[in-house]
Amino acid sequence: MTSPPNAGALACAIERYLSGDAEAPRRAGFPHAPAALLLTARFGRSVPALRTASAFGEDVRIVGIYRGLALAFDAYAHEVKRNRREAEQTLAVQIAAAFDAVAGWLRESDLIADFSNEFSDEGEFVAQNLRLLAGVLALCAWEVGHEPARAYVRALMPDLLGLRDGHRYVRAAIGLAEDVDHLHWRPGQGALGRLDIALVRGGRLLDEASRGAPQPETAWNAAAREMAAEDKAAAAVVETGPSLLVLASVSHLPGLAKPGEGKPGGSTGSTPRSEWAPVAGRRLRLVRVPDLAAARATLVAEFPDDVAIVDAILGPLSGRAYVALPPTLLLGPPGTGKSRFSRRLGEVLGLAVTVYGCAGVSDSSFIGTSRQWSTGRACVPLQAIRRADAASVLVVLDELSRAGTRRDNGLLTDGILAMTERETARAYHDPFLECAVDLSGVSYIATANTRAGLDPALLSRFRVLEMGPRTLASLPALTRGIFADIRAERGLDDAWLPGPDPEEEAVLAAHWRGGSVRSLRQLVEGLVAARDALATRM
Repeated sequence: MTSPPNAGALACAIERYLSGDAEAPRRAGFPHAPAALLLTARFGRSVPALRTASAFGEDVRIVGIYRGLALAFDAYAHEVKRNRREAEQTLAVQIAAAFDAVAGWLRESDLIADFSNEFSDEGEFVAQNLRLLAGVLALCAWEVGHEPARAYVRALMPDLLGLRDGHRYVRAAIGLAEDVDHLHWRPGQGALGRLDIALVRGGRLLDEASRGAPQPETAWNAAAREMAAEDKAAAAVVETGPSLLVLASVSHLPGLAKPGEGKPGGSTGSTPRSEWAPVAGRRLRLVRVPDLAAARATLVAEFPDDVAIVDAILGPLSGRAYVALPPTLLLGPPGTGKSRFSRRLGEVLGLAVTVYGCAGVSDSSFIGTSRQWSTGRACVPLQAIRRADAASVLVVLDELSRAGTRRDNGLLTDGILAMTERETARAYHDPFLECAVDLSGVSYIATANTRAGLDPALLSRFRVLEMGPRTLASLPALTRGIFADIRAERGLDDAWLPGPDPEEEAVLAAHWRGGSVRSLRQLVEGLVAARDALATRM
């Protein structure tokens, strides 16, 4: 037995993409988005186990495919940060294998294409689920070059054209019939939106045949044009606004790359010169001070217990041309949200944030390591500047009081002392690049639970602000922030993980008495887990 797909799952059917009702995967987009949407709409995040599939009214083959997709997407999310190309290739192979399996079951069962979605018995429900899966998986697999998937998509067209509203599929049919080079996948290409190209080309051919109006610009073409305009505007901002020459030249380094050659944050060559050429010889923007009243309102709403700290940090920015925070140390008991406050402060001010965990660090690699070592690298602030392509960044020195104190390989705090001195930072000699760099646009915020163990020289260099325990008055704001973090971690929209309702808020208030944000996070995660466990299964 198996249950019919719900309305959300049917909304993901390939017919909507072929008619142009749903947006096809776009250039540089995620080609497997339709499969991810189908998985979420069909089962959410709780796909039944194979041994319990029948109890939920599901066919074990269908459940097996969905469970495989869930595991594949989870593995992709875990691995993409390490090696994007390998993660994408692995996921593409898994999607193609899932399509091949479902398509094989359809052939074995000799099921006909029926798009009426009006079924009554168990066998028809199984067929409906298999066709839904095959169509969506075919679209994803075709986008990454799986030829059997493209053949499957093209084979659907005669039946779709025969429907009452078959005219909706004419553009796709004509576009897919045109075997031109740019409709084919080539090794090394990403998701180029080939279905979108087919739809546009089919529409253009119809217009040419009828001498109609030109086809409107495609969505991904418009997006590319907007990105180009944004890049041009960003370049204009650097020319007219505050900027800083961080790295004058890389001509003294081995290699052939020219200063300014390449894209910051993109792939780099194997030499230090090619790695740092994108930022060399260029004036990088300094982030302008935003509307401080709006920034204060945002931070106070999220951190109502820290109004005095917000005012103390934002006050010195008044009248400045660009954001430059004096070195600041946030002291407070464990779990008071010091790290999150630091990160949000940087985001609200428009700074790219790098969180450097100091706990257990027993060397001075933060300040950079010599190229004489095989693992040599530039200092952490300079790496943050290159990633952001901006001279203004925020480095959060998390748990500074827990840094190691042995001096065998240098001491972290000694390096921090040098970098947080404004005059020294203006001409900091990076050991990897073997030249002076200007790090005066970098802001530093450190967090610690106690002053014990901190170098007195460091305490004299940093402005010390104390954060107290969280109070019940901040519960609504903290809860909203935690839900936002969980949604960001899981890649969910507000609609899939809404904030707490009044009953849930009462439960949180009854079990959290203030103090630690960490304990509140555990309560919220338990609440979300309870939602998943009690969710209605279709």
